[in-house]
Amino acid sequence: MTLENSSRREFIIKGSMVGGGLMLGIGALPEAAFAQSGPHNPNTPTKAGEAEVNAWVSIKPDDTVYIRIARSEMGQGTRTGLAQLVTEELECNWKKVKTQSATSGQSLARKRVWGEHGTGGSHGIRISEDYVRRGAAAARSMLLQAAANQWNVPVTELTVGKGVITHVPTGRKTTYGKVAELASTLTPPDPKTITLRDPRTWKVAGQPYARIDTANKANGTKVYGADLQLPGILCASVKSCPVFGGKLVSYDEAKIKNMRGVKGVVQINESTLAVVADTWWRANTALNALPIVWDKGKAANVSQSDIDKMMRAGLDEQGDFWQRKVDDAPQAINGSAKKLKPFITPRTVHTLRWSQ
Repeated sequence: MTLENSSRREFIIKGSMVGGGLMLGIGALPEAAFAQSGPHNPNTPTKAGEAEVNAWVSIKPDDTVYIRIARSEMGQGTRTGLAQLVTEELECNWKKVKTQSATSGQSLARKRVWGEHGTGGSHGIRISEDYVRRGAAAARSMLLQAAANQWNVPVTELTVGKGVITHVPTGRKTTYGKVAELASTLTPPDPKTITLRDPRTWKVAGQPYARIDTANKANGTKVYGADLQLPGILCASVKSCPVFGGKLVSYDEAKIKNMRGVKGVVQINESTLAVVADTWWRANTALNALPIVWDKGKAANVSQSDIDKMMRAGLDEQGDFWQRKVDDAPQAINGSAKKLKPFITPRTVHTLRWSQ
């Protein structure tokens, strides 16, 4: 499912008080955003990098800007890219930007205020970029208006750069963090009145800055699913017969029962078992140490060359091998002046190498 419907591509923002800062939802489904009229959900993460996110902006009194991202980071740079787009329209200080994630459970509890949680290919940027930019631009407008109200001056006399608001005629300055609480009480601007910045003027978006998701992966502070610890939690590491069609004959649980944290071995089906322990690492270590006897079956001695021969035989087969036949492919191949032969090796499982 994507947010292709035009009514869903329009952003809805709603301010709410969050610990003296500004919180506004962007990229939300309209019906969900209108439902968010109660107090801030205390279960929503307040530190960066805890869960999957949609695009929300939170500004703290110390000028730290938390940006919630609607997509998963899978190595393609979506988390950093969307944060840059929000930073660009918000005109905040990139050095003070952090990202957050919202879980699917939080989304359900808030009637899907963050909209879609799916991630696929380049959709993270292509589908989200318009409404996250509009939401960020709306936040900027509210912050500027808050400063104007505080100083009792026209908002047209204000400029902003890196989260610092300046009153041009007098030179007075303030920051987003100082006006965020006031901004959260203002009525959001009409989406139709928002003008996005010309990409030709961008200073943050598209720049080769260090990725937000890299540091904690490199220094070991990132908490992965396999590292998650809850009271009383048990983890399992699973192993199936290494040959398709094979079966489990036996295993020697006594060899691992005294290993640290191990609770036992569970046979899942005739070809699969699991070791259960108090952490995944201990479960997996014990599983690798567990003596297992497999009946690998008829495919035990099948090699890559056997599979290649079978595939080539299928290409030459004139009988029922073809499930769908259009014209006479073998005749067309044999009658061709130029022929290419495919070679598939274990190192090129996903790549076809062709030679004449």
